Parts: sequence; C-alpha cells; structure tokens
Amino acid sequence: MKRKKWFCLFLAVILLLTGCGGRENGSDNTGGSENSAQGGNASGSPVINGIESEGIYDIELTKEAIEPPLQEGEIFLGAQYFNGERIWFIGNNDGQVFCYYEEQNERELLLENVSAGYRVGYTWYRDEEYFYVYSHNVLAVLQSDGEEVYTLRPEGRIDDIGMSREGDIVLVEDGAEGCVLKILNKESGTFSGKYPLLACFGIAEGAEKDILLIDLNGVYDLDMESGEKTWYVKWNGTSYSPNMVDGMPFAIRMTEDGKLERLVRDGENFYVEGFKKVSPEEIGKTPLIFRVAYANVGLKLLVTKFNQENQEYHVFLQDGGVGTGWDFQERNDLEIATGKGPDLIGDNAVSDIYELAAKGALENLESYFTQEEISRDDYISAAFQSLGREDGTYGVGYEMRVNTLYIKEELAGNNIETLLDNMENYDGQAIFNSLYNYTPNKLLGYFFQMSDDFYGMVDWEGKTCDFSGELWEKILRVAKQYGVTDRNRQWDEIAMQVFCERVSLFAMDEAAAMREGMVLAGYPAEDGMKHCLSIFGVSVNAASEHKDGAWQFIKFLLEEENQWLVEEDSCLPVHEKVLQECVAAQVEQTYYNTETLSEEAAVPDQLVRFWECLNSAEPAPYRTEHILEIIKEEAELYFTGDKSIEEISGIIENRVKLYLAELE
Repeated sequence: MKRKKWFCLFLAVILLLTGCGGRENGSDNTGGSENSAQGGNASGSPVINGIESEGIYDIELTKEAIEPPLQEGEIFLGAQYFNGERIWFIGNNDGQVFCYYEEQNERELLLENVSAGYRVGYTWYRDEEYFYVYSHNVLAVLQSDGEEVYTLRPEGRIDDIGMSREGDIVLVEDGAEGCVLKILNKESGTFSGKYPLLACFGIAEGAEKDILLIDLNGVYDLDMESGEKTWYVKWNGTSYSPNMVDGMPFAIRMTEDGKLERLVRDGENFYVEGFKKVSPEEIGKTPLIFRVAYANVGLKLLVTKFNQENQEYHVFLQDGGVGTGWDFQERNDLEIATGKGPDLIGDNAVSDIYELAAKGALENLESYFTQEEISRDDYISAAFQSLGREDGTYGVGYEMRVNTLYIKEELAGNNIETLLDNMENYDGQAIFNSLYNYTPNKLLGYFFQMSDDFYGMVDWEGKTCDFSGELWEKILRVAKQYGVTDRNRQWDEIAMQVFCERVSLFAMDEAAAMREGMVLAGYPAEDGMKHCLSIFGVSVNAASEHKDGAWQFIKFLLEEENQWLVEEDSCLPVHEKVLQECVAAQVEQTYYNTETLSEEAAVPDQLVRFWECLNSAEPAPYRTEHILEIIKEEAELYFTGDKSIEEISGIIENRVKLYLAELE
C-alpha cells in the first residue's frame, strides 16, 4: 500500500514535468539569500522555497493604549463607530448620559435623569432614531428623549449589537441553538432570521455586504439573506488567533485602506488594535514556511513570539484549520516527495511522517543538538523522535497530551485477557462510552491502539499474520457487544475517557468517573495496561534551503521560557522542569470544592494518579495504523451481520499479508 501510494505520487510528478502542470522549467528555483529566495513561475507569481507565495501572508497587529474621555465620577457605557466617527457613551451618578465625539473632541448631553438600571451593567448603542441599551439578557429601546419604547428579553445571552448597511439593528445572541445573528424589527419589537455563527468577536456595518463580522475563522462581510461571505482575511495560515487577545471588543470597522480597527476594553484599560495583512516581501526577513494541519493558540503564540524576537527569519504558518482532511495531507506529501514543500513540517500535516523519514525527506537533527549542547535529560524522552530510524533524530516534540480511560471496577483488568473475560461475562445491558462515540469499530481501536504486534497476530519480521485465535475472536465479540449503535445509546456506560491536561479538569472527570464506580484502567497492551501519550512534533524538510533558520525555530520551541506558552491551549510542556512548575501552578490556581479538588484530602491522591498517568504514558506504536484501518474496514461487515468472524478473518489475513509484503 505504501509503495503504491508513493508510486502514484511519483507518477503525478512525471505528469507535471511533462507538461500537464503548465509550469515552465526552472520556475521553482530558489536561492539562499533573502532576495534570491523570491523566485517566479510561469504565471508571474513569486515563489518562496518552492511554494507559490500568492496567498501567503501574516497579520501585523498593532496595539495602542488610549485614555477614555472619562471625567471624575463618570463611567463607560459603550463605544461604536457612528457615521464614520468613533463615539463614546458616558454616564455619571447624576443620571446623565453623554456622547463624546472623538474626532471633534466634543461631548454632547444626550439624556438626563436616566435610571441607574440603564447605567450600571448595561451597554449603549445608537442609530439615527433610537438608543439600544442592553445587558446579557435584556434589551431596552429608548427614544431620543429617553422614553422607553419597549423592553425585550431574548431567548439567549446578548453578546453584541451592530448595524447593517441598510440600517437594521442586528443582535448576536448565544443561546440553546448556539451563536446566531438576529435582525430586530424596530417597529414591532420582534426578531427575524437566525443566521448561525462560529462565535463572534465583533460586528459592524459591512464594507460591501450587510454585516462585517469577526469570528474564529477570520473577518468577512456577510449577506444575511443569501449567507454569502466576502472574506477580507482568514486566520488560518497566520500567526494570529482571536483567542490570543484579552479583553472585550466594543467597536470595530474596516478602514478605507483595508485595515481592520477594533476598540478593546481589558478591565479598566482601553486599546485600539489594528490588523493588516502583510506579505513576505513587506516583512523583509527570510521567510520560513511551517505547515501544520491545525495551529492551536499555544503554537500561534510561539510563532508570534519567535517572529518578534528573531531579526533574520519570519515563520509563516500554513494550516488547514479545523476539520482538515486527507487532501491537505496528500497535497503536502506530493510537494515534499518532489523536493519542494515547507521548511518545517508538522507531523499532522502529512499522511505518514515516518514514511517521510524512511524516504530521506527529513533532516537528521542530531548534529544540531550536538553543536548547541542541548541536554536531552531536560526533556521527556519521547520529545526526541527517531521516527523509525536508528541513526538520528528526525522530529522534535514541543508539546504533549495524555489521555487514559476509567472502567467499571468489576470489569477492569490488569491485562487484555482479564479485561475481555470480565466484559464478555457481564450480564447487564451496557455500552462502552457514548460521549466519545465508541462504536464497535472504535472499540477495536481501543483494544489494539497500544499493541505493537496485535498481541502476536502480526509477525513484522516474518511478514506473516494469523487472525484466527481465541483472543482475536473474543475482541470482535466484545467490540460488537459494547459498541455504541442507534438502538443502545441510552444504556449504562462502563468506561469514561479522561484527559490529563489540566489538574482541575482531570480531577473533575475522575470524580465523575468514580461516582459511576469506575477506576483508573488505561489501554490494554502486550505487557499490561498503559496510558496514551500524544506528542505534537515538527521536522525539517531535507530540501529546505533555510535549515539554519528552521533549526533556530525548533531550538526556540524547546527553550524553557517558551515552553510555558504551550499551556495556553490545554497542552503540556515537554521540558521536565517547566512541566513540574506548570502542574504545581495549576494546583495553586485550582478552585477547591467537593466537585474538583479538596485541599486537605483529595489533592494528594488525585495528584498521584495524575502524575502516574503522565510518567507512565507511552506513544502508540506508529506502524500499526494501516493494519488497524484494514481490520476496521473489514470488521464492519461482521458488526453489521453481513459476514461471520471466519469470513472477515480470512479477508483481513489476505490484505494484511499483501501489505506486509509491500514493506520489503
């Protein structure tokens, strides 16, 4: 299978080189200097390290502190852009509400004798006709003289209010249906439309369509009737994420020169933020392309910090985003197989990072570690990855996650055989776990995930396999018995997945599991039960012309002070000292109650189990993935009742033997 895949990649390259790709000979050549790194192609688009730079950009974020126009005894009530100008709403203890026009440096008395109910805990907004005064669950519409027109109580929490290009008042409401946009009918006091959003970090009048929106994906104009979006910037492929910015946005706008401006409040402090797309040429440093499937907040913070501190190189993140599929990985496989692709490769950006190492597509980093005198003893051992080769280090982990499972005490066992016997002989109606959708096929993953040779069913050296024994048949029967289906989702659950990323969350999940009579179990393996370690790593493309810069970035990821940033996205550092301090800080910050941690009693016990999971966790064996996919694909016919165990076992054996033969 692997050989077929790489043959297909090679064939595709041949087709490209013989004219099907329409690329001129030599158009991908790049140089080693800052200027020569910019090449060209047949269409005239610049090329960076073998990658067309069209669409490659980053976000330049500026942040300027400003003083709100508050006098003694006054409070901030809101801010917005109104008729192209930023205005502030200000209240005082005498019941007065003012509007401050920033450009004219003038304030206007809007209303007097405004009740405290509309001044404390409420935000103000206006159009040409009314004032809109809202809290989380109340919206009051006031006339220009302060008289109340009506008061509404929406179904969910009001997160923001804005005005469309047509002058409609639009609410962002977070309720049972998630985050939605609704249009207010000002005359009747009713809402229409329920356009779903993926969170919201600011709304305003659209530059081209109805509403300008900032969400988890980027900045765009939205036509609320058709749902059509006009994108101005997407966060994927940049080092910016809206979650990275603290504070509450109050006013946003798109300026005439294409910059996004946002007014943000963080406690008593106010800032004006500016967002601008910048190209590699504008930045003026040697670009490094870092390709990952998904860049979490912690990684974006690390990239941002590196770009701020390093004067020679700038890392451009290229991520597929949430829900990235095989096409993203296969496109990267193809680029790298042809000696192109990114300088830095995230292990989740390709279909098989181990195959790339075996093919010589990754740089051996051993000499870099030797030159820098980086001590491996300062890090968990799994951070330095040989990726199946014995002659060096081809990948470096910079963050990790650990997960385990809790299982009903009467069913748990200390090995695969005992666990299966207990589960098969249980006489109650039960499923494994519905929250994480442990279908019969996913249960096969649970039983085999930590086994290197499928409990002796696969002989890697002899290139043979045997799927006919009692253990194999019992695994299939138990998976079918406890797998989640549409008919049994309401049955009792015997297991619960628990993540070891935050002490407080681990404690809460463990408490919930223990209330159901579950105990710490883990994943079955050849030599007992284990906890699963996931390492998020990065490798250097052997074809990169900027290996020194790529190494500088990897070294930066491992530095002690930078390892703290991975915690921003619920990951754990691989630096041993930082890991110890990180967990200690989590315990210190934990809110102690009976549901989470008890300072006197539960903390020591739960910390012991937390560290037990961290210290004994192991990565799942990499080479079993493709065989497990074969097993799952064919076993589905047994789970649906279309074939017997004997029938699917024979098919699986034949397919696995073919796969093993292809590994020669």
